Amino acid sequence: MSFWKEFQDDPYAYVDKLSISFRGNNLNLFQKYKRIQKTAAYGSLICLVAWILFGFDSTPLQFVHVLYEGVPAWISGSASLQDLGAIYSEYYGKEMHYSAFVIYPALFYALSRSWEKAGVKMSKNIVFSSAAMLLSVAVFEWFWILGFSHFQNQPWVSTWQFPQMKILIQNTIFTVAGLMGALYMLIERYTWKGKEITGRAFFFRMKAWLPWILIAASIMAALLWIYYPGDPQLLTVELDSGEIWQSSRMFPQTLYTVDLDPGDGVNAGVWFWIEDDMIHAVNTGVKFLWAVTTFYIFRVRKPSLEELE
Repeated sequence: MSFWKEFQDDPYAYVDKLSISFRGNNLNLFQKYKRIQKTAAYGSLICLVAWILFGFDSTPLQFVHVLYEGVPAWISGSASLQDLGAIYSEYYGKEMHYSAFVIYPALFYALSRSWEKAGVKMSKNIVFSSAAMLLSVAVFEWFWILGFSHFQNQPWVSTWQFPQMKILIQNTIFTVAGLMGALYMLIERYTWKGKEITGRAFFFRMKAWLPWILIAASIMAALLWIYYPGDPQLLTVELDSGEIWQSSRMFPQTLYTVDLDPGDGVNAGVWFWIEDDMIHAVNTGVKFLWAVTTFYIFRVRKPSLEELE
């Protein structure tokens, strides 16, 4: 089958020129990769504006909870607009903050533009940019999961039992996708003729000092969060057993998820939110700094004319 041989020879080129249309509309998104770039950039900017308007610790999922918890009751007449506002306020500071919706689409956009300038376009551009972005998410999330599990004495967060296992599986998928993407990048930096390397398609910039400085800065920022120098408000929670759990001064949070019954076999916790803009700023700063570090690790450049000779 000729199409299979063509796919094996260069799967990216095969997918890029694949004709997929419906009612005259081109459905091959890889051919519209610049539109994906713009969507990521505009989405990041919109979320940044929303973040500024709705509060430093606000989350987009506040609106989601209003939609599926409050709106049906309001339509049926069993809830008022004030009730919808109460639902919105109840989830302030809980779940995924706007920072993630600002930082990661912006990271994708920056990576995609870097690859584009190096001559990597369409499907390969989207795959490489997405892989690096997912790896950035995974590294931060593993740091948080293991840190919260250890320093806040909540081992259920890193235990492979449901329902928390869904989060661990998701993060494992992000990790594997990111590492596989990085491996493909290392292979694709060369031009090949069969198994013979004939040249360089692009260069990473890891010989520069800046990526290594940013890696060191990211580690120092993570340590700052763990050994937080401030005076965080401590949370005290009575567990179902009658025992008292208290949060630690190390690796402090604004949102604590506490398993009230560690022996019930259900790997889940209850939210307790504490308003502390400084701790939230440290959280966001670590996430942002690692995203910037990811960009400088994975940004590439075209070979010079001398390097092509």
